[in-house]
Amino acid sequence: MERKGDILAGLLFSTKVIQNVLIAYDIYHMKICCPEVAEKAAPGQFLHIRCSDGPTPLLRRPISIAGANEKDGTVEMVYRVLGEGTRLISQKKAGEILDVMGPLGRGFPVPLDAVDPVLIGGGVGVAPLLYLAQKIAGPLSRSGRSGAAFIGFSTAGEVFGVDFLKSCGFTVFLTTDDGTAGQKGVPTEAFENCIKGHEVQKQFDIVYACGPKPFLAKVKDAAVRGKIPAYLSLEERMACGVGACLGCAVKSAGEGYKKVCRDGPVFEAGEIQL
Repeated sequence: MERKGDILAGLLFSTKVIQNVLIAYDIYHMKICCPEVAEKAAPGQFLHIRCSDGPTPLLRRPISIAGANEKDGTVEMVYRVLGEGTRLISQKKAGEILDVMGPLGRGFPVPLDAVDPVLIGGGVGVAPLLYLAQKIAGPLSRSGRSGAAFIGFSTAGEVFGVDFLKSCGFTVFLTTDDGTAGQKGVPTEAFENCIKGHEVQKQFDIVYACGPKPFLAKVKDAAVRGKIPAYLSLEERMACGVGACLGCAVKSAGEGYKKVCRDGPVFEAGEIQL
C-alpha cells in the first residue's frame, strides 16, 4: 500500500473559493482552486484554514480534505459549523480569497492492489472517507470487488455522502441516532452486526475509520477481534497544525505521546491508546 503525505510539506496559499454551500444541517461543502494542494493531497490529510482577514479568531481551523482533482486543481472540504471560526468560514462567498496552509499530516494508506475495504465514519468524520473512496474507486471497479461503508449521523437532516460513496462502488449501511434515516443506531454497531458469524478476515481486508475517540475505540476493538488491519483518523483540536504546541497529543501504545497533527491524524490501530 502507498501512504502519501509529508508531514512538513505544508505551505501557505491564497486560494479562490469556487463554492461554499450548505449541504445538511450546519454542514457545508466548500470547493477551492489550489493546484498546488490538489497535486500533493492524500486522503486523510487536512488543511489549516485562516478564519478571517482580521486579528480574531487568532487560531486557524483544521478541516479534512474531502476530495481533490489534479486535472482542474480543485480541492474540496466538508465541515460543520461549531463556533465562531467555522461560522466565519461558512460566510465565505464564491470568488473570495481563502488563506490555507497544507496539506498537513499523515494520511490513509491507499491500497495499490484489489482489496475488500470497509469505511466507518460518524458525522463530519465521513468527510475524509469520501476522498479515500474516490481513490479506491478505480481499483474496486477494475477488480470487480466491492467495499462497504458504515456511516452514521444524529438525524436525517445531517446526512451527506451516501450517493457519492455508492458511485465509488461501496455498499452503504446508513444509521441515525433517532432512526429518521437508515437504521436506528450507530455505525459501529451496524458493522459488528454485519460481521457476526462470519470469517471476517475473508470478508474485509482493511478497515478505515474517522470519528471521536470513543467511536474509534469501538472500531479498534472490532477490528482486533476480527484480525483486520485498521487505520483510524482522530478528530482533535489543533492550534498550530505542525506539532509545535503539543495541544493535540495522544497517548502512544508504547512510551510517550504522539502528536495528532504531525504524527497523524491517521494512525494504525496499534500505534495509539484510545
